[in-house]
Amino acid sequence: MDLDEILNDFGLGTYQVTVCTIIGLVLMYSNISPLSYAITASDLKYRCEIPQCDTDNPSYNQDWLNLAIPVNNRTNEPYKCLKYHYIPQNTNKTNISANSTCMQGAFNVNRKEKCNKWVFDEMERTIVNDFGIMCEENKWKLSMVGTVNSVGQFVGIPLSGYISDKYGRKYIFITGTVLSAIFGTIKSFAANYYSFLVFEYLDSMASSGVYAATFVLAIEFVSPKSRVLVSTVVGCFYPMGAVIMGFTAYVILDWRIIVRILYLPGLLVLGAAWYVPESLRWLQTENRVAEVAKVLSKVAESNGKTIPDCVKDALVVNIKANGNTNKNQMTCRKLMREIFDSKELLLRIINCSFCWFTITLVYYGLSLTSVEFSGNKYFNFMLVNAVELPASLTLWYVMENFSRRKTQAYSFFFSGIGCIMVNLISENYTWMKLFLFLSSKFAITMSFNAMYVYTAEMFPTELRMTLFGITSMFGRMGVMFAPQMTLLSAYFGQYVPILLFGILSITAGALSFFFPETKDRKLPDTVKQAEFEVEI
Repeated sequence: MDLDEILNDFGLGTYQVTVCTIIGLVLMYSNISPLSYAITASDLKYRCEIPQCDTDNPSYNQDWLNLAIPVNNRTNEPYKCLKYHYIPQNTNKTNISANSTCMQGAFNVNRKEKCNKWVFDEMERTIVNDFGIMCEENKWKLSMVGTVNSVGQFVGIPLSGYISDKYGRKYIFITGTVLSAIFGTIKSFAANYYSFLVFEYLDSMASSGVYAATFVLAIEFVSPKSRVLVSTVVGCFYPMGAVIMGFTAYVILDWRIIVRILYLPGLLVLGAAWYVPESLRWLQTENRVAEVAKVLSKVAESNGKTIPDCVKDALVVNIKANGNTNKNQMTCRKLMREIFDSKELLLRIINCSFCWFTITLVYYGLSLTSVEFSGNKYFNFMLVNAVELPASLTLWYVMENFSRRKTQAYSFFFSGIGCIMVNLISENYTWMKLFLFLSSKFAITMSFNAMYVYTAEMFPTELRMTLFGITSMFGRMGVMFAPQMTLLSAYFGQYVPILLFGILSITAGALSFFFPETKDRKLPDTVKQAEFEVEI
């Protein structure tokens, strides 16, 4: 008897539902850290202040803007830090009229100069105006915030994985969330750009492992037949964190207050520490059988059942069996030899790594570039994250009724086609462009979630977790490049990153047809079995 058999017998009770709901709320909170810089480091719409033309309370839009400020041909917006040279004494005597309206001839359009005062379109506060990160040449500082966040994840994920294996899933569930809340709140009091970056990094590193540990905690707490339902429902909490963040930013418009409102509730997880149990499988591998039996007793009681006396003895036997299995784990040297001796497996790793890189780059890239899209940037941000809910539910149906290979390939194709079509639609059809943009995010979300399952199914048991880690590590590289897409957009035009997303997605979709089909098939245990899948 093992835990899956015991949980299958107990079913899904109120205690498990309550715990999974708390876990879902923590998952929702964990989505704030990896995307918060889309709000805090969001660029603003501003222009040079023209003292000779602007009044005491100037507004952004003026009839004379094209006379005083040059237009950026890439964005069709006035340059943020350039203005035409003002002519104090104009020979045409048409300098400035009595009502302070600038007249033609008051500025020398052949001579441009930088300004040191600005007029903003809205009373919005981000690190741009707080830390004086103005002008196009400083745009890289805003992108650097996202890169620092990604580096924090890159460092934090393997570190939290080690801590999770050594001290338990619940340890990361609690400490990761609390530390993120503390660092995030301190970040809101940052006095300058560099102290902000320090706490951005610490926040990202602390929170990076919360999603994986918390998600595993939920999956390991229910029976195998309930895992698809639980993983889908709990997973729907995750995008809601970004939606709430977008709504808060839409209402508040001050990054310091927004961050405090979003991060401080993370401390409430301390109140759930006594209620949410440790991972049953982790407790079992640590030979803490009494604690496993105690948790199972609560599960059984909530389902109107009692735990049999023989269960504890059965768990002890299972622990011994697992201990014997662990002794046969492969060394790193043998592992590498297994990989490079199999051409099919090596090509599959390379292909899977490229697909992971594409998924994370497009997934996070679309979320981040949504704030650059026409229309209200916070409304767009909410929409592009809310669309993940129906995408997750749709994937549940699709994966139950269609093959893994077609699901993966066509979700890539639909995302790529949507991205390319966005660039082909005229700016006059804003809602059509937004619909295609959201459709691309819908499809890449399906691809993202499907890839988790597909990657686990296509590799042999003896190498599964190692190869999953290797391929998903390339996905972290996609996360690191995603913040630079806004910089690419600033220098080469908004259409460039979206076009890049489309090309990469279509390429990954074509390569997905080289993966083996794994639906309704026994998972391969050895390299030979995994190679045989290609022939089926």
